[in-house]
Amino acid sequence: MIKYKDLGFRSVEKKDIDLIRYEHNNESVLLMLKDPFIVTETNQEEWFINITKNKHNTVYCIFKDDPDEVIGVWKLQELDVTNRNTEMGMEIFSKYRSKGYSLNCFRMIFKYLFETLNINTIHAKIGEYNDVSLKTAQRAGFRITGKIPEALFRNGKYYDDIVLAITFSDYMENIKPHIS
Repeated sequence: MIKYKDLGFRSVEKKDIDLIRYEHNNESVLLMLKDPFIVTETNQEEWFINITKNKHNTVYCIFKDDPDEVIGVWKLQELDVTNRNTEMGMEIFSKYRSKGYSLNCFRMIFKYLFETLNINTIHAKIGEYNDVSLKTAQRAGFRITGKIPEALFRNGKYYDDIVLAITFSDYMENIKPHIS
């Protein structure tokens, strides 16, 4: 378990999978994801088995104060220990959005990835239609580095997948001085 201020993260446990499935299937979340398919109970159980076997592609529960008060999840994807880079994604659950948690969650995750796992570059992809997440990620320190044109299909239209990144030097210069 890793903690930062009143937040922390821990591994996903079997007891969490119903909550994660419920949040994933919430329309406000589902339509923002790269894979907008509704997840069944069986799908979720298979997903849980897969993430618990693979430390290079896994998911962590984000909690506030108490490890059982799960407010969201973050995903570690394609961890490349040779080249020291990874992709990440984060989802704050619906009842905890707009309460100021995202920035500190990013700081906690950055601190862990850069200072503990020795990652040099973290990247993320966010659909261009997801203005709130794009702005939040940039406020946290990510820079837009490119796009994958017309990679996402929503509501009868194709949208770009925006690629963002933050490096260890960005973190040390712009973020670490502001966190404790």
